[in-house]
Amino acid sequence: MLKKEKVPKGYVPILIGKEKEKERVLVHTKLLKHPCFLVLLELAVQEFGYDQKGILQIPCEVEQFMLVSAALKKGNS
Repeated sequence: MLKKEKVPKGYVPILIGKEKEKERVLVHTKLLKHPCFLVLLELAVQEFGYDQKGILQIPCEVEQFMLVSAALKKGNS
């Protein structure tokens, strides 16, 4: 079971992964508007629909997500 931690202001917790490989990450709300991230959100809609309960889940390999996330953060700095 994933432990609950306080989420800093301006961040959203997201559960990344497929099948058993899941990782909880914190994503800054500014990244949610980026076109690359919108594609990931669309994947979540296709997989889980709009009625997800609890933490947002994105069906993406953790390693791929980390690469995309790092590139987006680097581009925003």
